[in-house]
Amino acid sequence: MTVVKVLNNSLVLASTPGHEDVIAMGKGLGFSSRPGDELDPQKIEKIYAVQNSPAARDYLRVIENSPEYLPPLVQSLIDQANVGLNGRLSEQLFFTLMDHLSFAIERFHKGIAIQNRLLFEVKRFYPREFALAQQAVNTLNQRLAISLPEEEAGNIAFHLVNGQTEVLNMESTLLSVKMLKDIFNIIKYHFRVEIDRDSLNYQRFLTHLQFFIQRMIERRQIATKDDFIFEQVRGEYPDHYRASQLIGEYVLNLLQVTLTTDELLYLMIHLVRVVPTETE
Repeated sequence: MTVVKVLNNSLVLASTPGHEDVIAMGKGLGFSSRPGDELDPQKIEKIYAVQNSPAARDYLRVIENSPEYLPPLVQSLIDQANVGLNGRLSEQLFFTLMDHLSFAIERFHKGIAIQNRLLFEVKRFYPREFALAQQAVNTLNQRLAISLPEEEAGNIAFHLVNGQTEVLNMESTLLSVKMLKDIFNIIKYHFRVEIDRDSLNYQRFLTHLQFFIQRMIERRQIATKDDFIFEQVRGEYPDHYRASQLIGEYVLNLLQVTLTTDELLYLMIHLVRVVPTETE
């Protein structure tokens, strides 16, 4: 790989033999490199692919202007989180989390606090990501002698959730959390019940809704066109069918997506488990 630009003492922008731009990380890698030099593969600890987009160029500027300690610290935080998430985090998370933490630390030093209005929801719907984000905040506070608040754990958790999707889009991640909150409110007020959040059926339903919402946002649905089971369940559980209709109406109004009968069926099946009928 050939050095294109030195970003800091540990990071360089380089070009591969296939003429793809990458960022190479290694202790002292930038200190001993000049544009045009060939990188020593044994000194490279990590390689990040650089997407050809305006956002990627902005991320490069953020990295270039960040303190020397931050890139390896961010990668360390991602490595720790990846263990807890079974290695599902996208490589591009390095850039988005670097960008976020760079400004979060800057805001802290300037005394600027930004409230996370979805903190309760991210705790409730993504407890694993939130717990890992809390660990990250604790590490940052200890290493940098700062006091980032709990809201920052919520922000980092959003990035961890976002980093597990095929397409990195923070707007979609925030939308999915809002939809989870709204759908559970629809269920709560329709059935007039408080769902037991410690139950296995709740966890199964939550997982189903997370994937359901992702499918709706990406405009791809389950559709087998086999209505026999759907008609059976609808006839046996009319109240749960109505709840699934209400969720469908919500999705239609929000995303202009009409649910297939298969999507309604799976919603009904999970609703029957999480909100049993009085006779069960």
